Amino acid sequence: MKIEFRKISAHKSPFELENDLFSSKGSFRKLSADLVEIDFALNAQLLLVCDRCGQEHVLAIDEKMNLKVSDGSFEGEDLDVIENYDHIVDFDSIISGEIEAIKSDYHYCEKCNKISGE
Repeated sequence: MKIEFRKISAHKSPFELENDLFSSKGSFRKLSADLVEIDFALNAQLLLVCDRCGQEHVLAIDEKMNLKVSDGSFEGEDLDVIENYDHIVDFDSIISGEIEAIKSDYHYCEKCNKISGE
């Protein structure tokens, strides 16, 4: 789902996305002329490889997220702003990027978590 920045209003608008990788439901609204806030719940089942033993395992993601997307460069204190330069908010791309960020972290399978005491 893609929406132009200029078409987003200050009133919360609901959205729902689902594909083979994830499902997501939430809302978005314009905070200023060049800043949009997205509140959503992300649900996914990710097939990962344990960083300790190398075995494949499934990581269930069920997280609430709050992101801000700027139309162009963002000048401010907030570090959690996605800068966008094409005047369009691409929800699929943003959520897929968040999934890739989760996947790039270290992940241990249940067996290795027990060994390390986590």
